[in-house]
Amino acid sequence: MKAVQWKSKRNSFSHTQIYTAKQNKRVFVLATLFTSLLATSAVAQELSIPCDEVEEKALAEAKTNEVERISAFKPATPLERVDPRYPSSAARKGREGWVRLSYVIDEEGRVKDPVVEDFFGSPSFKRSALSAVKKWQYNPAIKDGEPTQQCHQAVQMDFALVGKTGATRKFIKAYKNVDEIFKAGNVEAADEAFKELSSWDTLNRYENAWLLSLESQIAGAKGDIEREAKSLSRLLASNGQKRFNNAVFDDDYVAYALQRKILLDAQRGHYAEALKSYSTLQEMEEQQARVDEIAAIIKKIETSIASENNLKVPVSIGDNGRWFHTLVRNKFAFNNIQGELDTVEVRCDSHREKFTVAEAHVWHIPQSWGQCQVMVKGDSETKFDLVEVAKG
Repeated sequence: MKAVQWKSKRNSFSHTQIYTAKQNKRVFVLATLFTSLLATSAVAQELSIPCDEVEEKALAEAKTNEVERISAFKPATPLERVDPRYPSSAARKGREGWVRLSYVIDEEGRVKDPVVEDFFGSPSFKRSALSAVKKWQYNPAIKDGEPTQQCHQAVQMDFALVGKTGATRKFIKAYKNVDEIFKAGNVEAADEAFKELSSWDTLNRYENAWLLSLESQIAGAKGDIEREAKSLSRLLASNGQKRFNNAVFDDDYVAYALQRKILLDAQRGHYAEALKSYSTLQEMEEQQARVDEIAAIIKKIETSIASENNLKVPVSIGDNGRWFHTLVRNKFAFNNIQGELDTVEVRCDSHREKFTVAEAHVWHIPQSWGQCQVMVKGDSETKFDLVEVAKG
């Protein structure tokens, strides 16, 4: 991605300051943060998603000991990736951020149906990212020697300005004010001050990361695990990377954020996200102690996935009218719908299907489709349970 240069004087926080605020976060009791896994029953009519007729016929006619491979899948490879345009209004103000998108690559290698999963920074970044990704070209994925669509694609586009590091004096002063209110125990007042600070339209990536770190503390103090998990996810997306020498926080704090997010995702039933964070944590150097601390939670997650209990994920759709979830099982259903749900789209490694939503159905995804994500569309504030159905 091309960067836009915008000169400005910056000041940096020290890591000493952040660990002064967070040093008591290093030790915590895992058991208190992992609730009992919820089980529920779903009485529903089975609904199989349409799949490849050739594959179904081959499976039906072949003997078990003769079946080795029904289909071969070769992922799409990029041909051209157009850089997003940095919005001039954001550049003038020194605004930085990122956009995370998912999209489909069709049989001709074109990008179809890109969707913004999350973003941080100027709303203009979303428009620029969507415009750019629609122009990307790929060699299409190949299945059984023929071009096919590839659905489970995701990318994060970072919007960063050349030479921009650290925080402004104005931001540091405002941040310290919010932090002092929070440390004094006035959580609600701190949250109001935080929201005012987060509304600034001049925040750079460094300031974004610090702001999200503060939000995660406030959300944790309020017991809002959804908000805390989201702020930690955004913090990790805003942090940069050590290999590019642009990381805001050091490895120990990044490892803490991953560890904390695993605990929250376990509570929320977002098991695929928890396992993904655990893999990232395992790959980090000198973090074996944290890996060992969280291993018992990962074991519980794996046991729950393999169990005969249904896995329930309580959901409240946000203002954007969309909710995303990566599945750990190949059957799912909807229950306790309060409000209006429009469609559910299933995006897997090699297939995509879209349906209207009904509580009287169980969706069955063929294992051959690979890992799948569901995208649910509905009215803002609609609530429901997504149930990952047990085998049987």
